[in-house]
Amino acid sequence: MGRLLYIQLNPLRRKHIIVLGRTTAIPTTTLMILSFVLVFLSYSSFGPENQTVNAQATITSAGGDVNVLYAGSLISVMETKVGPAFNHLGYGYKGEGHGSIQDANMIKDGQRFPDVFISVGEQPITKLIDNRPSLAKWYLGFASDELVIAYSPKSHFAAEFEKVKTGSIPWYQVLAKPGIKFLRSDPLLDPKGCYTVIATKLAGILYHNSSLSPSVLKGERNQEQVRPEELLLTLLETGVADAIPAYKHEAIERGFPFISLPPQINLGYPAFAGYYKQASCTELNGSLNFGKPIVFDITIPNTVRNTEGAIQFVKFLFS
Repeated sequence: MGRLLYIQLNPLRRKHIIVLGRTTAIPTTTLMILSFVLVFLSYSSFGPENQTVNAQATITSAGGDVNVLYAGSLISVMETKVGPAFNHLGYGYKGEGHGSIQDANMIKDGQRFPDVFISVGEQPITKLIDNRPSLAKWYLGFASDELVIAYSPKSHFAAEFEKVKTGSIPWYQVLAKPGIKFLRSDPLLDPKGCYTVIATKLAGILYHNSSLSPSVLKGERNQEQVRPEELLLTLLETGVADAIPAYKHEAIERGFPFISLPPQINLGYPAFAGYYKQASCTELNGSLNFGKPIVFDITIPNTVRNTEGAIQFVKFLFS
């Protein structure tokens, strides 16, 4: 899988995915897996009776609303690019974004009944798969990303972050300064919140500084820092936050300056998967969630009400 930073969707022609400013075709292996999944869906328990799906066929227009529950970090791309483009096929796109774990919890609790669920990392989807009764059967990774530190150019600490870019001071020193408003999502509700905890712990390992993570976060669920995932970019834009952890595609799309982190820390490189496993965040039940490369995953959960529309959405996303 390529290192896909953000999806550039065009309502008329969406044949490639942008990678660091270059275009690359979707890997053949991914398309083969997708074809298998789409054929499988046509025979699944929630699929339309006596209906088969030709995974190689051209996307067809139909109708009805398609409800997509997705990771809050995808709000911009989903609502300004993916949704409007999908509407051209004759469907009514209905999207909603929150922290992926929160999304999964709402599905489990019967608060949401999406046709499609997009999460960051497979864990929120595996929670649905492991649920009894099972609420999902499969998932497919379709894009990867990396963690950066986005900051406000209006912040009183903006000059400090510029010094970080020149190598004058380390990024974690700025984030630990008194008075800085470093806001992040709840690690129990959003994978990015967990990734933030893991990244600071990995930084402590890389820089041989055991006090690094505690000095920056002051606790995994420090309520002075924790805010809803879907609000973080707005809080940064309005100046409420001086800095936030962000996926690189978010910072690029919104035009925020950001600090890139080393590959040993940013969770964006499969080659460092073994290194990432050295750090973890704590789940609600006390179990540990160990670091791994950031991947966006998609599934059609068993809550689907518009099966054909859901299948077409998945095909659309990969076309």
